[in-house]
Amino acid sequence: MAKFGINDILNAKSKAGAAGTAEYKEIYLSPYEVKAAEENTHTTLENIEELADCFLTVGQEQPTVLARVNGEYRIVDGHRRNAANIYNLERGYKQYEKVLYRYKDMTEAMYELSLLVGNGLTQGLTPYERMRTAERLKAALVLAKKEGSIEIKGKMRDMVANMLDESSTNIARMESINKNATEEIKEQLKAGNIGITVAYEATKLPEDEQREIAQRAADGLEIRAKEITEKVAERKAMEKEKEKNGDDYPLSYHGEIIGMNPPEEPERPGDDYETPHPESITSLCYSCKNYSTCNVKTGTCQKCDQYINKAEAEKTAEQRYNEEQDKIDRQTRERMRQQEDEKKMDNLPSDREEGRQKTHSIRLAAMYFDDVASGKKTFELRKNDRGYKEGDILELMEFTDGRNTGRSIKALVTYMLEEYTGLAEGYCIMGIKVIPEVSETDTEGGENNG
Repeated sequence: MAKFGINDILNAKSKAGAAGTAEYKEIYLSPYEVKAAEENTHTTLENIEELADCFLTVGQEQPTVLARVNGEYRIVDGHRRNAANIYNLERGYKQYEKVLYRYKDMTEAMYELSLLVGNGLTQGLTPYERMRTAERLKAALVLAKKEGSIEIKGKMRDMVANMLDESSTNIARMESINKNATEEIKEQLKAGNIGITVAYEATKLPEDEQREIAQRAADGLEIRAKEITEKVAERKAMEKEKEKNGDDYPLSYHGEIIGMNPPEEPERPGDDYETPHPESITSLCYSCKNYSTCNVKTGTCQKCDQYINKAEAEKTAEQRYNEEQDKIDRQTRERMRQQEDEKKMDNLPSDREEGRQKTHSIRLAAMYFDDVASGKKTFELRKNDRGYKEGDILELMEFTDGRNTGRSIKALVTYMLEEYTGLAEGYCIMGIKVIPEVSETDTEGGENNG
């Protein structure tokens, strides 16, 4: 098996989305035939119904990307797209019984890497999701190296840090949380009740004290890294004192034996001030494309005339596609909203009957108004959701940019064409004739001539 480095891993998913690539094949499958990842980088899939509606309106512009692992088709990229297809299928849209996919044969390790690179590194992750992604990346890299799929160049931690656009220090903290934090602390991190810094500082405490912190967070109390840092420092000082004075020296917080809750002190002005944490400063160098070759990089650099953002410069085609897809989704939702507004306007509650003749007040785009008024355009193509009939009157109101201009035309329906080859179901073509407006002057003149 051919060996390749980190850049090949980072580009693996972009190849999947590229049209005409030889490595990926096209196949039509049922959305039920493909398997979602057992653990996706994102814990929830959002806005599935909206995406399904978008597919019905403008179609699915990019197929879901699959890996075939031991004969099983697994989703690499496109969990939301596949969920939207299933949703449409369950709503009765039979055209989604078979959907176009792109797939490639992969090992277990390369599937995991493709999944993580394709999803976890291109979309916004919560602190917990980033920590889990870092853990899974390391495990997948180790497995891929063992099976001979990749070559590892440099330190594993640095490679994971580069892939996640994190500092090696933060990756080390995440590893410490994975290794030393109690399940209760991890659950509160997952729930968003505490952050990475709090979770990391908590790992320096015994398990019972970690569980106490987790319970406070679960109860909705604010947990500050400062108070844990001070607690850890105090514990270290007392342990040093104990070492100095012998094993019978009791560890205590301000006179209270450890294991008991320290006495609550009244809050004083300035208690909300947090001491600086120099270890948490992220140098500009860490995110620079020139990091590996620069000989003047520091841990505190804030400004540099040679800085090149590594994440932006090395953004893959798939990452750029995902950004563009998000933009398309937003635009599609906006178009759907506009269509809904237009539909509401097309169904204005102004239809009225005069004898058997019915008057329908409907919108007319400004681009057609003059052609209708002059008699050049003698027809209207409409969805017949109002029961249009010959002899009805259309009150055509001019609209531009969603606003009524105040101009209107009345036209008589002279002919109806329905259920004709080429016409969509429920639609009709109406032959129309403009009804001339009769002014008061014309009316008076007629009376005088009579």
